[in-house]
Amino acid sequence: MFKKWAIDDDGIRKISYLCGMNDLSRHIEYLLLTHNCVIVPQFGAFVAHVNNAHRIESEEFFFPPHRVVRFNPDLTEDDGLLVDVVRAVHRCPTPEAKRKIQGMILQLRQQLLAEGQADFGRIGNFTQDEDGRLSFSACQAGVATPSFYGLDTFPMSKLTSLQRRGKAAESRKLPTDNATNNDKHIVIRISRRTLRYATAAAAVILICVLFTPPLQVQRERLAQQASILSTSREVNEEKSLLTMTPQAAPIAPTSVQTKTVAEATDKTAVIEEAATKAKGAYAIVVASNVSQKNAERYVADLQQRGYENATIHDNGKMLRVVLSGYADETEAYNRNAALHREGREFASSWVMKL
Repeated sequence: MFKKWAIDDDGIRKISYLCGMNDLSRHIEYLLLTHNCVIVPQFGAFVAHVNNAHRIESEEFFFPPHRVVRFNPDLTEDDGLLVDVVRAVHRCPTPEAKRKIQGMILQLRQQLLAEGQADFGRIGNFTQDEDGRLSFSACQAGVATPSFYGLDTFPMSKLTSLQRRGKAAESRKLPTDNATNNDKHIVIRISRRTLRYATAAAAVILICVLFTPPLQVQRERLAQQASILSTSREVNEEKSLLTMTPQAAPIAPTSVQTKTVAEATDKTAVIEEAATKAKGAYAIVVASNVSQKNAERYVADLQQRGYENATIHDNGKMLRVVLSGYADETEAYNRNAALHREGREFASSWVMKL
């Protein structure tokens, strides 16, 4: 979407779209940059609310404040704000600007009647049931505002966890400090587990020494056992000679079969390694904490615009829209910097390790 600035008859600087001049959602999106309420005559009002900053404890991430739009169908009285913008963009008198707005509203209602839903740009989408009840679902990514430019998500740990890490580091330094302060004393620390192991080993050794028979008795027992084994072995050999029958020798695998199995194993390993490299270990998060429906719609929009690696990442607690497939961290950060230069849509994107 290309834009240019123009000055109307009253000397007020207005924005003009070079494409999509009849798109009602773009006019409202522009007005929501500087206004908290935009009324569409005989249709309803779009009211912007600020969601406070919050922190997700399980992931230790801090999310900055952002604006979310809600739709109020009871506010339909024309305040002239939308009419002024349409009049400045199309350079037409006020009556013609009102007719253009009514035509946009009529087109929106016809689409809702025919399809039951209508995409309203980056503000959200409308749905209408069989009874004609209208509902609005806002985009979870929020509406842009200059007040929140530059704010991004960042990791933030609890102070208690940082204190525990500091105490653990100090406890590791205590033995060296005591050794330097008390040069005349040597302190040897033995854990209870090591002491129990040493006691059990000493008890086993003592039992073996006390209850082991003399060496001469052991030799006589070994000699008796050897004579018995030799006699039984001779008897078994004689029986085996009488009852032995020829048996077929096992067939050894050929060299061709061994080579085929080895080649199949190597191909499987190469395919698995290529799949692992293609998946990538890093991704760029472009939207967080979104619903399933909004995430699917946003991914489809990104893929139509050329971002073919746009996918939905679900960690079991939150849905995110990510650009995946980056093998290392440097590649992911370079691509993230390029996205920041492409426009304000990716101003808050960040790199995540999968």
